Amino acid sequence: MRNRYIFLLLTCKILFGQISITGSLKPTGMFRLSDQSRMDLPFRLTELKLGYTMGDFDFMLNSAVEHRWGENMSAIDLREAYVIWFPNWGEVKFGKQIHAWGVADGNNPTDNLNAYDYYFMFLPGTDRKVGSLSAAMTVYWDDWQLEGVIIPDHIPNRMPFHEPDFPFQIPIEPSKYEKIDNSLEFGLRLKTTFGESDIGLSYFNGRDRSFSLLGVDTFNIIMISPKFGYRATTVFGLNMVTFIDDITIRAEAGYFTTENNYQESWFQFFETKAEYVQYVIQCEYRTASSFTIGAQLIGNHVLNAVGQTFDLATMGQTTLNTDNFTPGLGTPFAMIAEQSLSIVGSKTLFDESLELNYNLLINLDEKGQMIGVSAEYSFVENWFIDGSVSYFEGDGNPQNRFEQLEDFSHFQLQLAYRF
Repeated sequence: MRNRYIFLLLTCKILFGQISITGSLKPTGMFRLSDQSRMDLPFRLTELKLGYTMGDFDFMLNSAVEHRWGENMSAIDLREAYVIWFPNWGEVKFGKQIHAWGVADGNNPTDNLNAYDYYFMFLPGTDRKVGSLSAAMTVYWDDWQLEGVIIPDHIPNRMPFHEPDFPFQIPIEPSKYEKIDNSLEFGLRLKTTFGESDIGLSYFNGRDRSFSLLGVDTFNIIMISPKFGYRATTVFGLNMVTFIDDITIRAEAGYFTTENNYQESWFQFFETKAEYVQYVIQCEYRTASSFTIGAQLIGNHVLNAVGQTFDLATMGQTTLNTDNFTPGLGTPFAMIAEQSLSIVGSKTLFDESLELNYNLLINLDEKGQMIGVSAEYSFVENWFIDGSVSYFEGDGNPQNRFEQLEDFSHFQLQLAYRF
């Protein structure tokens, strides 16, 4: 009889837990500004987020359907599926997750736990990230927070190979990657509050998210076998949020050390070591009339690089230095230019039925810029029409990233239903 009551009690708890469901349906079209031709890149046609709360536990599910118009094919993407336990001293999470470290909007050199999905690199926040199986624990005491994250398997960036409509063409698609003997990654983050400011320190030990050429081997005198893989990289991070009247200031910086530490006896093994810094300084001003303007200074600076690498232009081995070293970890926008300035703004009108946005990204190292404007209008409850234009301008140099982006200038049209 007692077991029956226990079973009945557990059943009631499950049945009367709190369920939340949100999602959207967003058919989207992307077209070139030059000739109005459609760009055949995947987009998230539908998104669905489920949450279930039962006592001290939350169960979270985040999924999407990715679609291409050209191939008329869809694929289900289970982006997150994890459980959270809320004890009285903090929280514990386990499952496929997207972690959000850093304090700046969109560009976070201290946020390296998850890989990037380059197909969605122009989307905000976690929308551009790839989930990974991980365990996380956060402990709270007074004004302090300590978080630890363990990722058992290395997950690389999702790269757009053989995509003529994508702005960056990747010259080589490796047929295989070198095996990582110990792919365990982990991170630690400590946060606290001093007066009006929030301060955070972080550490990450893992592997690059983008692949590198590690060395070459030979089948015979003529045939050469390139070896691709992911360098070992550690990141020390520092971030801060503070306020001056109505201005919010956010800043973060990451110090990266990377090394090709594979123990292999190839014909040529590229022993490489490098140190670099990425940083973001953001100022944001919000008025009482629903107008927001913000600016970000984004930088990437290679401090030191030694070793050997391969020059695709001469097809020969060359000395690695600060000019030809390419970071494999960090925020992608810090890698587009040595230093850039981003200016964004938004304004809502007609009782928030219409939202206007603009953004400007200026390359401070070489000539180049991106200009973007968008408008979203809610014509009836839960229904939205969204239109945006992104225009890129370079300097005529084919090596300039913004020059490579010129043909990516496009406009988008979207009809969205959100629930």
